[in-house]
Formats: sequence, C-alpha cells, structure tokens
Amino acid sequence: MRNTQRATLLLGLLLAAAPVWAAPTLYSIVPGEDGNQVSFLSKAPMETVEGKTDQATGSVSVDLEDLRAGCRVEVRVDLASIDTGIGKRNQHMRENHLETDKYPHAVFTADSVVATSGAALAPGASATLTLAGDFALHGVTRRIEVPVTVTRSADGRALGVASTFDVKLADYEISRPKFLIMKLDEVQHVTVALTAHSRGQEG
Repeated sequence: MRNTQRATLLLGLLLAAAPVWAAPTLYSIVPGEDGNQVSFLSKAPMETVEGKTDQATGSVSVDLEDLRAGCRVEVRVDLASIDTGIGKRNQHMRENHLETDKYPHAVFTADSVVATSGAALAPGASATLTLAGDFALHGVTRRIEVPVTVTRSADGRALGVASTFDVKLADYEISRPKFLIMKLDEVQHVTVALTAHSRGQEG
C-alpha cells in the first residue's frame, strides 16, 4: 500500500512539473479588408512605378506563448488585381510579364522561424521574426528568408503582419517591364501590410 501511495505521489509530481504546450492560434487573412495591402516599388530612370492590391488571402498559425516553437504563414496574392494607376500599364504587366492567365497568384508559405526578437507575444506587443519558406511566382518556387514584424492587438483577436523584402525578376524568369523608353529596375521592392483575425486555437 505504501509503495502504491509513493508511486501515485511521484506520478502526480511528474505531471505537475511537465510543461504545458499551448495549441497554436490560427488567424485568417481576408481579401479586400481595410488596411490590407501588398505593393511593389520599381524604379526607372525618370519614374518610380508602384503597384498595389488588397486582394491577399491566407492564414497565420502561431504559438503565442513560444514564437520559437513555430509560426506557419501562407499568403496568396491575386496578381491580376495589382493596380499601377494606369490601365494600359496594368494590362501590359499582366499579359507580357506576370502572365497572370497562366500564373494567377504569388504565394509565400513559411514553415519555420529562423530568428525571433522574443519568446512570447503578449496582447498589445510586437515581435520581429525571420521566417523561412517557399515563395512561388511565375511558375518558379524558391526558398527564401523574410523579415516579418507581427503585432498582437490589445484584445488578442487580431495579428498585424508587416514585411519588406526584395524580389529579383530574373530569379523567377520574369522579363524586365519596359514602358515607352523606360525599363524598370531588375529588383522589385515588395511591402506587405496585412491584418489577420483569430479563428481560435487549432485542435
């Protein structure tokens, strides 16, 4: 009897000391929502061209108690919806460079955290992560690392996701756009600002 009591007590102590792993929280990105924007900036000798869209969808799955445990992100951008402010230029870009009929989306799928500025993300706090994942564009998929700032709302129901990174057109077999006599830069500067809303913890 005494041995049984000791075994029960020991088991209880072990269970109490065991770490409690929080289930990841899932957030969804809704296309067309106010404040959501994906844009690119390209410089030409006499002009800077900016294209932007709010047609991004996706999800963020993150352990808010331990960011190092993993952060899975998928963002899918509708390339045909990108607006540069000039209709003819939009059409030229879609048909001759992005070829959106064949390759309608750009997709970033992050599956690991390379670095983080903090372990947990409390309500109202921000953290800087470096995410590694696959970026698919124009039929080409490449492994990249992207710096991301995530900000949790005060009520914990929303997550702001912001990032800036460069895309080299040649890496994705995209010819450099030329409008009139201006040929745009080989490197496109991409900026992402999205808000994802909580769907609760994953089961």
